[in-house]
Amino acid sequence: MAQTPNVIGMAVMQRLKDEGIPPTPENYADHYHRFAGDQHHENTDATPQPSTEIAPEQPNKEFCSELLVMLRKMVQEVTDKTETLARDLGDKNMHLAGNVSSLRSSRDKNEILRLLSTVVMQAGGIQNTVEASHKDLIETKQALNALQAEMAETRQLLNEDALTGSLNRRGLDQTLAREIARAHRGAGALSIGMLDLDFFKKVNDTFGHEAGDQMLVHFASLIKSVMRKSDALVRYGGEEFTLILPDTDARGAYFVLGRLQQLMARSPLNYEGKQINTTFSAGVATLHQEENGHALLRRADEALYLAKNSGRNQIKVSN
Repeated sequence: MAQTPNVIGMAVMQRLKDEGIPPTPENYADHYHRFAGDQHHENTDATPQPSTEIAPEQPNKEFCSELLVMLRKMVQEVTDKTETLARDLGDKNMHLAGNVSSLRSSRDKNEILRLLSTVVMQAGGIQNTVEASHKDLIETKQALNALQAEMAETRQLLNEDALTGSLNRRGLDQTLAREIARAHRGAGALSIGMLDLDFFKKVNDTFGHEAGDQMLVHFASLIKSVMRKSDALVRYGGEEFTLILPDTDARGAYFVLGRLQQLMARSPLNYEGKQINTTFSAGVATLHQEENGHALLRRADEALYLAKNSGRNQIKVSN
Protein backbone atom coordinates (compact mmCIF):
# COMPACT_ATOMS: atom_id res chain seq x y z
CA MET A 1 0.00 0.00 0.00
CA ALA A 2 1.38 3.46 -0.89
CA GLN A 3 2.65 5.55 1.96
CA THR A 4 0.96 8.90 2.58
CA PRO A 5 2.94 12.07 1.72
CA ASN A 6 3.26 13.09 5.35
CA VAL A 7 4.76 9.69 6.20
CA ILE A 8 7.21 10.01 3.31
CA GLY A 9 8.05 13.58 4.25
CA MET A 10 8.71 12.75 7.88
CA ALA A 11 10.81 9.75 6.84
CA VAL A 12 12.88 11.97 4.55
CA MET A 13 13.45 14.57 7.26
CA GLN A 14 14.40 11.86 9.76
CA ARG A 15 16.79 10.21 7.29
CA LEU A 16 18.53 13.53 6.59
CA LYS A 17 18.85 14.19 10.32
CA ASP A 18 20.14 10.66 11.06
CA GLU A 19 22.77 10.92 8.33
CA GLY A 20 23.79 14.44 9.34
CA ILE A 21 22.82 15.80 5.92
CA PRO A 22 21.61 19.42 5.80
CA PRO A 23 17.94 19.54 4.65
CA THR A 24 18.70 21.72 1.65
CA PRO A 25 16.32 21.76 -1.34
CA GLU A 26 18.67 19.49 -3.30
CA ASN A 27 19.08 16.93 -0.48
CA TYR A 28 15.39 16.95 0.46
CA ALA A 29 14.20 16.53 -3.13
CA ASP A 30 16.74 13.78 -3.82
CA HIS A 31 15.66 11.71 -0.78
CA TYR A 32 11.96 12.40 -1.33
CA HIS A 33 12.22 11.09 -4.89
CA ARG A 34 13.95 7.96 -3.59
CA PHE A 35 11.21 7.21 -1.05
CA ALA A 36 8.32 8.02 -3.37
CA GLY A 37 9.99 6.72 -6.52
CA ASP A 38 10.80 3.26 -5.16
CA GLN A 39 7.14 2.37 -5.02
CA HIS A 40 6.17 4.23 -8.19
CA HIS A 41 8.78 2.37 -10.27
CA GLU A 42 8.71 -1.00 -8.49
CA ASN A 43 7.36 -2.76 -11.59
CA THR A 44 9.64 -0.99 -14.08
CA ASP A 45 13.08 -1.96 -12.81
CA ALA A 46 14.20 -3.12 -16.24
CA THR A 47 13.33 0.19 -17.87
CA PRO A 48 15.95 2.96 -17.59
CA GLN A 49 14.55 5.80 -15.53
CA PRO A 50 15.20 9.49 -16.17
CA SER A 51 17.54 11.16 -13.75
CA THR A 52 15.96 12.91 -10.76
CA GLU A 53 18.91 15.27 -10.50
CA ILE A 54 17.68 18.85 -10.19
CA ALA A 55 19.16 21.54 -12.35
CA PRO A 56 21.20 24.04 -10.31
CA GLU A 57 18.83 26.90 -11.04
CA GLN A 58 15.70 24.96 -9.99
CA PRO A 59 16.26 23.53 -6.44
CA ASN A 60 14.14 26.05 -4.55
CA LYS A 61 11.25 25.65 -7.01
CA GLU A 62 11.45 21.84 -6.76
CA PHE A 63 11.64 21.99 -2.96
CA CYS A 64 8.64 24.29 -2.66
CA SER A 65 6.69 22.15 -5.13
CA GLU A 66 7.37 19.00 -3.07
CA LEU A 67 6.23 20.72 0.13
CA LEU A 68 3.09 22.12 -1.48
CA VAL A 69 2.12 18.68 -2.80
CA MET A 70 2.75 17.14 0.61
CA LEU A 71 0.78 19.80 2.50
CA ARG A 72 -2.13 19.71 0.07
CA LYS A 73 -2.44 15.94 0.42
CA MET A 74 -2.20 16.13 4.21
CA VAL A 75 -4.94 18.77 4.30
CA GLN A 76 -7.03 16.63 1.95
CA GLU A 77 -6.57 13.68 4.31
CA VAL A 78 -7.86 15.77 7.21
CA THR A 79 -10.82 16.92 5.10
CA ASP A 80 -11.64 13.35 4.07
CA LYS A 81 -11.43 12.13 7.67
CA THR A 82 -13.74 14.83 8.99
CA GLU A 83 -16.22 14.31 6.16
CA THR A 84 -16.23 10.56 6.81
CA LEU A 85 -16.66 11.16 10.53
CA ALA A 86 -19.57 13.52 9.96
CA ARG A 87 -21.22 11.07 7.54
CA ASP A 88 -20.75 8.09 9.86
CA LEU A 89 -22.04 9.98 12.87
CA GLY A 90 -25.04 11.21 10.89
CA ASP A 91 -25.96 7.69 9.77
CA LYS A 92 -25.46 6.16 13.20
CA ASN A 93 -27.33 8.96 14.92
CA MET A 94 -30.29 8.45 12.57
CA HIS A 95 -30.42 4.72 13.34
CA LEU A 96 -29.99 5.39 17.04
CA ALA A 97 -32.82 7.93 17.03
CA GLY A 98 -35.05 5.41 15.27
CA ASN A 99 -34.35 2.71 17.83
CA VAL A 100 -34.88 5.13 20.73
CA SER A 101 -38.23 6.12 19.23
CA SER A 102 -39.20 2.45 18.93
CA LEU A 103 -38.07 1.87 22.50
CA ARG A 104 -40.36 4.61 23.77
CA SER A 105 -43.41 3.15 22.07
CA SER A 106 -42.69 -0.50 22.82
CA ARG A 107 -44.57 -2.36 25.56
CA ASP A 108 -43.06 -5.80 25.03
CA LYS A 109 -40.38 -6.68 27.55
CA ASN A 110 -38.29 -8.74 25.15
CA GLU A 111 -38.54 -6.10 22.47
CA ILE A 112 -37.48 -3.43 24.98
CA LEU A 113 -34.45 -5.48 26.00
CA ARG A 114 -33.51 -6.05 22.35
CA LEU A 115 -33.84 -2.35 21.56
CA LEU A 116 -31.81 -1.39 24.63
CA SER A 117 -29.05 -3.75 23.56
CA THR A 118 -29.10 -2.25 20.06
CA VAL A 119 -29.00 1.30 21.41
CA VAL A 120 -26.03 0.47 23.65
CA MET A 121 -24.18 -1.11 20.73
CA GLN A 122 -24.89 1.84 18.49
CA ALA A 123 -23.76 4.30 21.15
CA GLY A 124 -20.54 2.29 21.54
CA GLY A 125 -20.08 2.34 17.79
CA ILE A 126 -20.41 6.13 17.76
CA GLN A 127 -17.86 6.38 20.56
CA ASN A 128 -15.42 4.13 18.72
CA THR A 129 -15.82 6.13 15.52
CA VAL A 130 -15.15 9.40 17.34
CA GLU A 131 -12.15 7.95 19.20
CA ALA A 132 -10.61 6.49 16.04
CA SER A 133 -11.08 9.73 14.11
CA HIS A 134 -9.76 11.72 17.05
CA LYS A 135 -6.62 9.56 17.12
CA ASP A 136 -6.13 9.97 13.36
CA LEU A 137 -6.53 13.74 13.60
CA ILE A 138 -4.09 13.95 16.50
CA GLU A 139 -1.51 11.98 14.51
CA THR A 140 -2.02 14.26 11.52
CA LYS A 141 -1.69 17.34 13.72
CA GLN A 142 1.54 15.98 15.21
CA ALA A 143 2.88 15.31 11.71
CA LEU A 144 1.99 18.85 10.64
CA ASN A 145 3.64 20.33 13.74
CA ALA A 146 6.79 18.30 13.12
CA LEU A 147 6.81 19.33 9.48
CA GLN A 148 6.37 22.96 10.47
CA ALA A 149 9.36 22.73 12.81
CA GLU A 150 11.47 21.07 10.13
CA MET A 151 10.43 23.70 7.60
CA ALA A 152 11.43 26.50 9.98
CA GLU A 153 14.86 24.91 10.36
CA THR A 154 15.10 24.30 6.64
CA ARG A 155 14.18 27.91 5.80
CA GLN A 156 17.21 29.02 7.79
CA LEU A 157 19.47 26.43 6.20
CA LEU A 158 18.24 27.40 2.74
CA ASN A 159 19.91 30.77 3.27
CA GLU A 160 23.12 29.37 4.74
CA ASP A 161 26.28 27.87 3.34
CA ALA A 162 26.58 24.42 4.90
CA LEU A 163 30.37 24.53 5.25
CA THR A 164 31.01 27.97 6.76
CA GLY A 165 27.66 28.87 8.30
CA SER A 166 27.65 32.17 6.41
CA LEU A 167 24.84 33.21 4.10
CA ASN A 168 24.70 31.78 0.59
CA ARG A 169 23.76 33.52 -2.66
CA ARG A 170 20.07 33.24 -1.85
CA GLY A 171 20.69 34.84 1.53
CA LEU A 172 22.76 37.55 -0.16
CA ASP A 173 19.89 38.54 -2.45
CA GLN A 174 17.47 38.92 0.45
CA THR A 175 19.87 40.69 2.83
CA LEU A 176 21.34 43.06 0.27
CA ALA A 177 17.91 44.03 -1.06
CA ARG A 178 16.74 44.81 2.47
CA GLU A 179 19.82 46.88 3.35
CA ILE A 180 19.75 48.81 0.05
CA ALA A 181 16.09 49.70 0.60
CA ARG A 182 16.97 50.83 4.11
CA ALA A 183 19.90 52.94 2.91
CA HIS A 184 17.79 54.55 0.18
CA ARG A 185 15.28 55.60 2.82
CA GLY A 186 18.04 57.71 4.32
CA ALA A 187 19.05 55.42 7.16
CA GLY A 188 22.77 55.74 6.42
CA ALA A 189 25.58 54.61 4.15
CA LEU A 190 25.98 51.04 2.96
CA SER A 191 29.26 49.44 1.91
CA ILE A 192 30.18 45.96 0.82
CA GLY A 193 33.48 44.16 0.60
CA MET A 194 34.33 41.38 -1.84
CA LEU A 195 37.06 39.19 -0.32
CA ASP A 196 38.99 36.42 -2.07
CA LEU A 197 41.63 34.14 -0.55
CA ASP A 198 44.97 34.48 -2.36
CA PHE A 199 46.44 31.34 -3.97
CA PHE A 200 43.70 29.16 -2.51
CA LYS A 201 44.29 26.49 -5.17
CA LYS A 202 47.80 26.09 -3.83
CA VAL A 203 46.41 25.18 -0.40
CA ASN A 204 44.24 22.47 -1.98
CA ASP A 205 47.07 21.15 -4.13
CA THR A 206 49.63 21.13 -1.31
CA PHE A 207 47.61 19.97 1.68
CA GLY A 208 44.46 18.44 0.17
CA HIS A 209 40.84 19.51 -0.18
CA GLU A 210 40.09 18.82 3.48
CA ALA A 211 42.67 21.46 4.38
CA GLY A 212 41.08 23.75 1.83
CA ASP A 213 37.68 23.32 3.48
CA GLN A 214 39.22 23.97 6.89
CA MET A 215 40.83 27.13 5.52
CA LEU A 216 37.45 28.39 4.31
CA VAL A 217 35.94 27.74 7.74
CA HIS A 218 38.93 29.42 9.40
CA PHE A 219 38.68 32.46 7.12
CA ALA A 220 34.93 32.83 7.73
CA SER A 221 35.53 32.60 11.48
CA LEU A 222 38.11 35.38 11.36
CA ILE A 223 35.79 37.59 9.31
CA LYS A 224 32.98 37.06 11.81
CA SER A 225 35.30 38.08 14.63
CA VAL A 226 35.62 41.62 13.20
CA MET A 227 31.94 41.98 12.28
CA ARG A 228 29.19 43.79 14.14
CA LYS A 229 25.81 42.19 14.79
CA SER A 230 24.28 44.28 12.03
CA ASP A 231 26.83 43.09 9.44
CA ALA A 232 26.31 40.02 7.26
CA LEU A 233 28.76 37.57 5.72
CA VAL A 234 28.05 35.72 2.49
CA ARG A 235 29.97 32.92 0.83
CA TYR A 236 29.72 34.27 -2.69
CA GLY A 237 31.31 31.25 -4.34
CA GLY A 238 34.38 29.05 -3.91
CA GLU A 239 36.89 31.00 -1.82
CA GLU A 240 35.16 34.34 -2.37
CA PHE A 241 33.11 36.05 0.34
CA THR A 242 30.96 39.18 0.48
CA LEU A 243 30.78 41.31 3.61
CA ILE A 244 27.71 43.55 3.92
CA LEU A 245 28.34 46.58 6.16
CA PRO A 246 25.26 48.72 6.92
CA ASP A 247 25.78 52.29 8.18
CA THR A 248 29.38 52.18 6.98
CA ASP A 249 31.11 54.43 4.47
CA ALA A 250 34.12 53.50 2.33
CA ARG A 251 36.62 54.61 4.98
CA GLY A 252 34.90 52.51 7.65
CA ALA A 253 34.81 49.46 5.37
CA TYR A 254 38.51 49.87 4.56
CA PHE A 255 39.27 50.05 8.28
CA VAL A 256 37.35 46.81 9.00
CA LEU A 257 39.15 44.93 6.24
CA GLY A 258 42.48 46.35 7.40
CA ARG A 259 41.84 44.90 10.86
CA LEU A 260 41.03 41.58 9.22
CA GLN A 261 44.33 41.68 7.30
CA GLN A 262 46.25 42.15 10.54
CA LEU A 263 44.31 39.33 12.18
CA MET A 264 44.98 36.99 9.25
CA ALA A 265 48.71 37.71 9.41
CA ARG A 266 48.95 36.47 13.00
CA SER A 267 46.33 33.69 12.80
CA PRO A 268 47.49 30.83 10.54
CA LEU A 269 45.39 27.72 10.16
CA ASN A 270 46.64 24.81 12.28
CA TYR A 271 46.08 21.67 10.23
CA GLU A 272 47.51 18.27 11.17
CA GLY A 273 50.45 19.79 13.01
CA LYS A 274 51.20 22.29 10.24
CA GLN A 275 50.60 26.02 10.13
CA ILE A 276 49.12 27.26 6.86
CA ASN A 277 49.46 30.99 6.24
CA THR A 278 47.50 32.82 3.60
CA THR A 279 46.29 36.31 2.71
CA PHE A 280 43.26 37.77 0.99
CA SER A 281 42.51 40.49 -1.52
CA ALA A 282 39.46 42.71 -1.27
CA GLY A 283 37.42 45.25 -3.16
CA VAL A 284 35.17 47.81 -1.45
CA ALA A 285 32.18 49.65 -2.89
CA THR A 286 29.82 52.10 -1.19
CA LEU A 287 26.24 52.43 -2.40
CA HIS A 288 25.50 55.34 -4.70
CA GLN A 289 22.19 57.17 -4.79
CA GLU A 290 19.56 55.05 -6.62
CA GLU A 291 22.11 52.28 -7.27
CA ASN A 292 20.84 48.69 -7.22
CA GLY A 293 22.46 45.59 -5.76
CA HIS A 294 23.72 44.26 -9.07
CA ALA A 295 25.62 47.46 -9.81
CA LEU A 296 27.02 47.63 -6.27
CA LEU A 297 28.31 44.06 -6.44
CA ARG A 298 29.80 44.68 -9.86
CA ARG A 299 31.80 47.69 -8.62
CA ALA A 300 33.06 45.75 -5.59
CA ASP A 301 34.05 42.86 -7.85
CA GLU A 302 35.91 45.23 -10.18
CA ALA A 303 37.81 46.65 -7.20
CA LEU A 304 38.67 43.10 -6.10
CA TYR A 305 39.96 42.32 -9.59
CA LEU A 306 42.19 45.38 -9.39
CA ALA A 307 43.53 44.26 -5.98
CA LYS A 308 44.34 40.82 -7.39
CA ASN A 309 46.11 42.24 -10.41
CA SER A 310 48.07 44.69 -8.24
CA GLY A 311 49.91 41.92 -6.41
CA ARG A 312 47.25 40.48 -4.06
CA ASN A 313 47.00 40.96 -0.28
CA GLN A 314 45.57 44.41 -0.98
CA ILE A 315 42.34 46.33 -0.46
CA LYS A 316 41.04 48.51 -3.27
CA VAL A 317 38.13 50.96 -3.02
CA SER A 318 35.78 51.61 -5.94
CA ASN A 319 34.98 55.23 -6.82
